[in-house]
Amino acid sequence: MYTEGIFRPVLEVALSDNGLISNPIRALVDSGSDKNLFPALVAESLNIKLDKLNSKTLMGIGGVRIKAYTAKINLHLYKFSFRTNIDFSYEQRIPILGRNGFFNLFKSIKFKEEEKFLDIELKDA
Repeated sequence: MYTEGIFRPVLEVALSDNGLISNPIRALVDSGSDKNLFPALVAESLNIKLDKLNSKTLMGIGGVRIKAYTAKINLHLYKFSFRTNIDFSYEQRIPILGRNGFFNLFKSIKFKEEEKFLDIELKDA
């Protein structure tokens, strides 16, 4: 994905919970994000009742604060599936894959700027 000539690494993922699976979601792979953060509408499509979860305040760039709810759900990437935490917020529009809950699931994630490519290496089984 390119915005103003800048490569933005995006992966197509799906989320599942309660026997439901989301449509494919294009999520930004963000090494500057501490956590995974998705729009609340994705959780609602999986029948995750956010009002039943504890809320917390997350702080982002420029000190912006948003209210979020954390759920442990399945993240699907290609033929692989991982159980991980994802924060959901009504104030978030762009799905973001962050360091805790995505990056830490893999042995390495390399941003290859010149090739405009993202290289992900699985942990040894």
